[in-house]
Amino acid sequence: MKSVYPVGTTLYKPAESCGGYNLVSGAGVVKLVDMNGGVAHRWPVDPEKQKGFIHRARLLPDGRLMALFGGRRRRGHVAAFDWTGRETWAYEPEHPAHHDFWPTERGTVFLICTVAVPPDYGSRITDPQRRELGVHGDELIEVDRDGRILWRWLQHEHLDLNACNPIPANRDWVGGPNNNTITDWTHTNTIQELPENRWHDAGDLRFKPGNILQSLRQLDTISIVDRESGEVVWSYTGDYNGGLSGPHEPHMIEKGLPGAGHILVFDNGASPHRDLAHCGCSYVLEIDPSDHRLVWVYDDGHRFFSRFTANCQRLPNGNTLILESLCRRLFEVTPEKALVWEHVLTDPAQRVYRYPYDHCAAFRDLPPPRERAVTPPAELRIEPAP
Repeated sequence: MKSVYPVGTTLYKPAESCGGYNLVSGAGVVKLVDMNGGVAHRWPVDPEKQKGFIHRARLLPDGRLMALFGGRRRRGHVAAFDWTGRETWAYEPEHPAHHDFWPTERGTVFLICTVAVPPDYGSRITDPQRRELGVHGDELIEVDRDGRILWRWLQHEHLDLNACNPIPANRDWVGGPNNNTITDWTHTNTIQELPENRWHDAGDLRFKPGNILQSLRQLDTISIVDRESGEVVWSYTGDYNGGLSGPHEPHMIEKGLPGAGHILVFDNGASPHRDLAHCGCSYVLEIDPSDHRLVWVYDDGHRFFSRFTANCQRLPNGNTLILESLCRRLFEVTPEKALVWEHVLTDPAQRVYRYPYDHCAAFRDLPPPRERAVTPPAELRIEPAP
């Protein structure tokens, strides 16, 4: 029995924080949590009925919810729901969808789907064990609301099949009959269609809006795919404390937000493959993609670590929202890395995103949000690592 086990909002400085509703998704839960920890809304989405746990959920501009479902030996699919939880659209691809989806303003959806590398490509693998067992990679697809595939990109046609790190796979992921270190080749966990950005405005075609940013967890790499040519035109493995290790949630910060055009990524530190000092420490990195320069880093040593999942988000006031999912800890820090909000979740969370109070019309019907300051007892406070 633990003598102290705090849950809910444990610290809150309203004047320094960026208020809003936090969309929490994972396992069997999709809910909106306010800044003081109250549940403002819950979607009655049954994972069993949807044939799999919730990988993640996002809110569309009109207030509808879109979520990705999957699980061990279950075919992943994406579905949309109205405010009451009624399913309004669903799509199940030919190959199992997993980890992430990206809804576009034009109504299409990008998905990550696991595929077996075909024998004519698999024969190029030099490791006899991997070649004999066969490996799984991913295809990236864009589908419209009628289920038509508008774009497809296969990793094995463009990436080096002999590039492989010995990082253990997440065994809840649908990766084929031999889902392990050997066969789980790329383990793509994030996809984003690049937004309008200053690099492309200045003529750098690598960052053309519509190109695709992906995170390859097993390869400790994030990269950008040119949508038209299919070529990988930008990649990043990092050099902060040994480089990326099992990264999640890279995304280019949109125009209008502080740091617009930079790429924010949660560097998990999941494996000692690259650097023993990195194993057991997570970082949030803000990268200038034009020259790979690090602009900002959140680092709290061994007091900040999430082996798998987790995410980060730049907020309108310049603060950064961070989900340390291993500990179910959600927190917000200023550019100076001061902690201004902290919330310990009662449910497992794959991803959390914050939405402003005026995000959609349905938010206006919610009870007025509570924004009461929360200060932890002095004897429980821990100063950030220097």
